[in-house]
Amino acid sequence: MFPDWLATIPASTFFILGISALMAFISSLTNRFSMSEEQRERLKALRTETNDLRKKWNEDRKVAKETGDKKLLKKVEKQQKRMLQLQSQMAKLSLRQMRVFPITFVIFLVFWLLLTGRILYWELFTTPFAEVGAVAYLPWFGETLELNFFYWYLLCSFLCGTLFSRVFGLTGGGGSE
Repeated sequence: MFPDWLATIPASTFFILGISALMAFISSLTNRFSMSEEQRERLKALRTETNDLRKKWNEDRKVAKETGDKKLLKKVEKQQKRMLQLQSQMAKLSLRQMRVFPITFVIFLVFWLLLTGRILYWELFTTPFAEVGAVAYLPWFGETLELNFFYWYLLCSFLCGTLFSRVFGLTGGGGSE
């Protein structure tokens, strides 16, 4: 299915980076269309409001503890209740994105099966990536760090997922985060 040279460095490094970018793109695109623009804007506004309120709450709480100001303590309690309300609203909106998780998980399993020839511990067929050693090297950690298929894919997936989430506006891109 795949040529053997694809499992050697540097081809494997770039191939896996491309596959993880493709998977992150598909996942982000699916999430983007699962939530309306209005809901994304509302979620972003809630995040901003929660972050601003949390900063103010931390400041007021610190001052209230230091001074023992009862009036300020009541204000801190009200701020905390408001933060909990906002977090609850954010959780409800964020759960809508979880509806697409089964779809993206099945797509991931299909790609994983095609690349490794296995699902969990069951080997269904052999591929060049089934028992390959290092597929990428990271030279920034003193000695060169060798990464196998799984760890390189995981690292690339996190990085690409974060990038595409920002591009598609699935996470807050504001300066308050």
